[in-house]
Amino acid sequence: MYYNLCMNKNQRIGQTRRETKRRHSNMTCRTFEIKAVSNKMNKEQKESVNGIFREAKWIRNALIRDIHCLEDNFKKVPVKVGKEIEMRELKYIGSQMKQSMVKSVHSELKALHTKKEKGEKVGALKYRSYCNSVNLKQYGITYSIDFVHNRVKIQGIKKPLYVRGLKQIPSEAEYANAKLVRKADGIYIYVTCYTKREIPVYTGHVEGVDFGIGHNLTMTDGSTIDISIPESKGTKLAAKRVNKGYKHNGRNKTGNHWRRSDKLRVAYKKDKQRRYDAANKAYHQLVYNNDLIAIQDEMIHNWHKGLFGRKIQYSAMGSVKAKLKHNSKVRVVDRSYPSTQICPRCGMLTKHPLIKRDYDCKYCGYHHDSRDQKAANSILEAVLFDHEVSLERRAQSPVEADSSAFMPKGMDCKNSSVKQEASDFSRL
Repeated sequence: MYYNLCMNKNQRIGQTRRETKRRHSNMTCRTFEIKAVSNKMNKEQKESVNGIFREAKWIRNALIRDIHCLEDNFKKVPVKVGKEIEMRELKYIGSQMKQSMVKSVHSELKALHTKKEKGEKVGALKYRSYCNSVNLKQYGITYSIDFVHNRVKIQGIKKPLYVRGLKQIPSEAEYANAKLVRKADGIYIYVTCYTKREIPVYTGHVEGVDFGIGHNLTMTDGSTIDISIPESKGTKLAAKRVNKGYKHNGRNKTGNHWRRSDKLRVAYKKDKQRRYDAANKAYHQLVYNNDLIAIQDEMIHNWHKGLFGRKIQYSAMGSVKAKLKHNSKVRVVDRSYPSTQICPRCGMLTKHPLIKRDYDCKYCGYHHDSRDQKAANSILEAVLFDHEVSLERRAQSPVEADSSAFMPKGMDCKNSSVKQEASDFSRL
């Protein structure tokens, strides 16, 4: 009888999981950042939050030392103090948080074992002096949200935390797991939700995008988007204060040094958030105004090694490119395609120095005032016409190549244009 009840319960749990997975497959998974207001936290709340991260560090280091140390007793954990091992009681961290830490260490060990089987060189897991991330496994048990009073209740903390950012979560969202994260500028809670998929709105517009240094994004119509955010004066000043007085003589770092380091991390995070905000605005401007976007798989990471490395570092082109590559509206042209050199009239290649910002074909005399705009048009044509210029055809004379340049099969070269083909991209 007991066996049948357990089987029925397990069957119900399995059926519920399958239904949840089926429902979530038609929804969008999103993560929302919520920040706890430090000025509203009392002494007990701060101690509880720090205790959770401290005990998470103890559990991780104990599992690395002995993976079976927590099987018998989950209320105490062995902690190495000097040369001795002390058994310390876990007061703040909840049971599901403990299970998440154990699962995390197991997954890391499994990943190392898989790499070792493939012949890769791997080392052992290292001990951590701090742990700044704890998984909140289940909504309603590990954490819960009070939208009326802007509070988040976390297991192990008696009084709910006052937070900001709950308005961005839709009312019909289904909650999954969350993460409690400690950063230099405060405590954050990252909530993962499943929301309804948005119905796409078609505009009938297509766009080609060329990444560059002078202008970060150049479109086919000549419009540009610059998303370069340099270091602020506050960041430079904070870096100067941290480096002052600790360059030689082997002096020990005092408490003032670590406080200055925290201020520097906060300043860097603010600059990073500004770049992230600029990248999001540029991404949404492209996605919501166009039905098809053509980009080239540029090696932006290698641009850091050139003369304009700092300017590339301050821009957010890499973030925009990464977001665009994961969107269904975007088509990516191979990085070997010579979009800057190729002539849209004859198809021959003409190299230009970096200082020359217009385009002149040395074979047919074609001229364009902006070579970045011409490159964006070439990228869009490569996607719309679904072709690649072969090395054999590049070796032809301009007269021989003129009749076949950029022409898809079965299309008259005199009547073809990007605008005429722009509305017919359902086959892509």
